[in-house]
Amino acid sequence: MQAKRFTGQRIIGIAILIAAALTVWFMLRTPALEVDMTEVTRGEMRVTADDLGETRIHNLYAVSAPVTGNLLRVAFKPGAQVKAGEVLAEIQPVAPSPVDARSYAQTTANIAALEAQVAAASAQVQEARAAEQLARSNFARADALLGKGFVSKAQHDAAKAELARSRAASAAAVQAQNAAQHSLQAARASLATTAAVPKGQVVRVIAPVSGSVLRVLQESDRAVVAGTALVEIGDPADLEIVSDMLSADAVRVKPGAEVIVDGWGGDAPLKGKVRLVEPFGFTKISALGVEEQRVNVVVDLTDPRASWGSLGHGYRVIVRVALWSAPDVLRVPVGALFRQGANWAAFVVGANGKARMVQVKVGHMSDEYGEVLGGLSAGDKVILHPGDKVKDGVKVKAAS
Repeated sequence: MQAKRFTGQRIIGIAILIAAALTVWFMLRTPALEVDMTEVTRGEMRVTADDLGETRIHNLYAVSAPVTGNLLRVAFKPGAQVKAGEVLAEIQPVAPSPVDARSYAQTTANIAALEAQVAAASAQVQEARAAEQLARSNFARADALLGKGFVSKAQHDAAKAELARSRAASAAAVQAQNAAQHSLQAARASLATTAAVPKGQVVRVIAPVSGSVLRVLQESDRAVVAGTALVEIGDPADLEIVSDMLSADAVRVKPGAEVIVDGWGGDAPLKGKVRLVEPFGFTKISALGVEEQRVNVVVDLTDPRASWGSLGHGYRVIVRVALWSAPDVLRVPVGALFRQGANWAAFVVGANGKARMVQVKVGHMSDEYGEVLGGLSAGDKVILHPGDKVKDGVKVKAAS
């Protein structure tokens, strides 16, 4: 019985020693740190300047009252189609007040300036029509030579595109001429005599161009003075986007740069190109009350109108202007990069499951990726957003 008791005590003691050893081992061992991992890959990379933009009709015409009088109710509603020369509104004029000498001199000088504008617009129409005639002749020549193999398909397409552009320029010049003529008519009407207005006489406000009614600014019967804006007209197909970018971003934007238009409400982003970076900047107060220097960047949509036909004047969008792009570069997510002094660094996970910090030479950077010029290879596993616990030699594992 004593031997058995002694043997049982030895077994209990050995079990206690084993339990203690296991406890010490569990306390001293370092478990693998859970981290988020990703791989260094090759692929397309694009650096963009992103900002809010607003759509607007390129040629917007604000039709105003040519005389002071009583405006009769405007029958048109926003979205209505009008043709050039169509009556938009009628005004029953009141007898004008006598014109003093200074106002008369100012008005006559304004009329002379408008006459010069009409003459210049007429010259531009002639120039645009001459360019259109030349483009038509070049296209006819290219069309005839294409079948004989004397010109390439690319030359034929270029001639066709030039003909379309010249036709559009000619139409725009004619519209500008019509607008200048109507402005001249309005200025001459301001020199009306003080003679009594015949009963029932009305002044008809004519649409200067064909297009859609965008806004009816004065709809009900009311008294208006000369110059009061009545209706805005434009062509919804003639849409552009303007984005007031920070001047630091605008200096890197070049005309012709590709643009992705996002956040407009459609199923897919739209494509566009930068047409103009305005040379004049302006100060704008941000939502946080900070003064910012902004520059307008004008973008033309290049997708067919069927893909963005629901867009109208004054809609908000997001523009992403391409500053640099490459189809195949070695790239690493920016979340894996961090500063180590003046250089960039990242933690690479080795085959032994331990983290190793490496210096990374970075080229271009976007919101998603950094271009790897040295220090990493395709397929390397790197740690995303490494915390203070991640150091050289620390054992890590992918977070579940």
